[in-house]
Amino acid sequence: MEMRCTSGLSRGIAARSFRAVLVPFFAVLSVSAARAQQSIELAGLYQGENLLVVNEPTADGVGFCCYEVRVNGMLTADAVNSHAFEVDLAALGIPLGKGVAVRLKHRSGCAPRVLNAEAIQPAAGFQLVSFEAASSGEVVWTTAGEKGRMPFVLQQYKWGKWVDVVRMDGRGGDREQTYVTSVQPVRGENVLRLTHLAPDGTLAVEGEVRFTGDVPEVGMDYDSKTQVVRFSRSTQYELVDTYGTVVMRGVGSEASVRYLARGEYFVNYGAGTEVLKKR
Repeated sequence: MEMRCTSGLSRGIAARSFRAVLVPFFAVLSVSAARAQQSIELAGLYQGENLLVVNEPTADGVGFCCYEVRVNGMLTADAVNSHAFEVDLAALGIPLGKGVAVRLKHRSGCAPRVLNAEAIQPAAGFQLVSFEAASSGEVVWTTAGEKGRMPFVLQQYKWGKWVDVVRMDGRGGDREQTYVTSVQPVRGENVLRLTHLAPDGTLAVEGEVRFTGDVPEVGMDYDSKTQVVRFSRSTQYELVDTYGTVVMRGVGSEASVRYLARGEYFVNYGAGTEVLKKR
């Protein structure tokens, strides 16, 4: 009986020892697999150009570093098995200005080089041919030589600051492009400026125009029972707390302040500002 117990105990120890050896072995395989599947990822907008890639041979001389390219998750047919190749974005039928995410899978110990990564990074800049505004609030501008499909932001000066009123995506391209939109005029002098959103998030001022708005003044009334602010006509508005933080903004003829804390607020609307005391 003692011999059989000893034999069973020996088999249990042996089994545990075997499992103890296997665990780190599989862990090494997992790490090695992760290292073998490295990748370089680029993101931007399609601007009509392909990406140029230098693809070095592997360290052991068998094959090349980059072995697979995917654009927006789709496997491409690019000839990656060579010293240099193009990521042919044009062949994928991607519309100009559409977002692209490029992933270059490569082997461990090397990395492909993208020579013109800036080809999918739009550059700001254009020539402003004309910029006009009518008393009705219609605004028209014409551009030429847009380097990228970057957004235009039309701003209106009111409430002592520049306020964003319209945002439109640029079309890009060398030929002239005309954009038409409209703003809500305020009574009296209206000042608009056209800005261009750069890739780094900054706004470049490109032009300014003035016109006189022949419209009725906007009135405001606050109903403390329903906690609703009503305007005499539809207007762009915003509520600012005593710390200068904008807590609400919108466009319309009324705004509910039910969920705002008690206190004093500045209501910017039309061409002016009023104080609202919520109790």
